[in-house]
Amino acid sequence: MQNTSSSRDKGTAGFTLIEILIAIVILSFVALSIAGLFSHSMVVNASGHDYALLSTEARFALESLMSLPFEHAALEATTSGPASWTPVDPGFTIAYSVDDFVITDWTTLSAGTWTPAVGGNGNIKRITMTVASTNQILEGKRILTVSSLKIPG
Repeated sequence: MQNTSSSRDKGTAGFTLIEILIAIVILSFVALSIAGLFSHSMVVNASGHDYALLSTEARFALESLMSLPFEHAALEATTSGPASWTPVDPGFTIAYSVDDFVITDWTTLSAGTWTPAVGGNGNIKRITMTVASTNQILEGKRILTVSSLKIPG
């Protein structure tokens, strides 16, 4: 009679220690690469949120200036450098400049042939606003510059 128990044991043997270690190493590399993707996506998401707040802050500040009367003191031409505006969110700094221009022929407005006004007697104002994030957690600088034209009336 032939001993069949030893041949049956060979056929049902499990994984060897080497095979298990190789599988663990492969799974570790996969898990580490996925963890890196999660980390990167968190930074990109936080930066996107900061840019959204930046544009909201810029829009609010520009609309606040645009709602002022044409002759308001805050809309006087800035000759000694940009003026500052108090942001709603303390995580931002806002600087703006106002330039006065005289437009004699309104049909050439889009051509950009504007004459700088002297002595504040312009009939159009260009407001340029620069909003910067002061968030130190994220790397890099996030700065947004917007510009708008204001006419009397």
